[in-house]
Amino acid sequence: MTEPSIRSRIASTTDTYDLMAASFRRWLEASNKSRKTVQTYGECLSSLRRFLDARGMPTDPAALTREHLSEYITDQLARWKPATANNRYRGLQQFFKWLEEEGEITVSPMARMKPPLVPVEPPAVISDAALKKLLKTCEGSDLTARRDMAIIRLFLDTGMRRAELANLTLDDLDLDNRIARVLGKNRRPRACPFGRRTALALD
Repeated sequence: MTEPSIRSRIASTTDTYDLMAASFRRWLEASNKSRKTVQTYGECLSSLRRFLDARGMPTDPAALTREHLSEYITDQLARWKPATANNRYRGLQQFFKWLEEEGEITVSPMARMKPPLVPVEPPAVISDAALKKLLKTCEGSDLTARRDMAIIRLFLDTGMRRAELANLTLDDLDLDNRIARVLGKNRRPRACPFGRRTALALD
């Protein structure tokens, strides 16, 4: 027996958007997407819903067109940095792709859209003087000072993300070979080598 579509289970189309967004979230979780991905896509859909409501546009996903979504992305570019608008674009792209695969829409309205360009901006680099001051504040023999020194040195040597460092356990550290094993973006494992001073600070 064929599983009924989401739309056929909805008596009124008033809540179509929210119900489909909730089903999409459950699909992401069942696909073992990271918590951050689920949160980011959820924020994207909530943002689009607020935009549609504010402008009196249709909220039924099947009624949305390329023009509606282009206006939304243009609005996001005016409000936020290009990277944020790009993230919102990617989230919507996955949502409408999922709706298409579920048979809720025939063709994604984003099929011929292009993501907003994100200018390449090199990150700010901390100066040697500022770095020395930072390490100076971590000097000391108490637990807090030792912990802070280990954290800062590990950041400096590896460039790992904050969440990656926060989730480290003792089993993830090889102090003799000076390697930290982390789960990176999309839960991909990777090895982060670090120097002798960082190994000593961690020890």
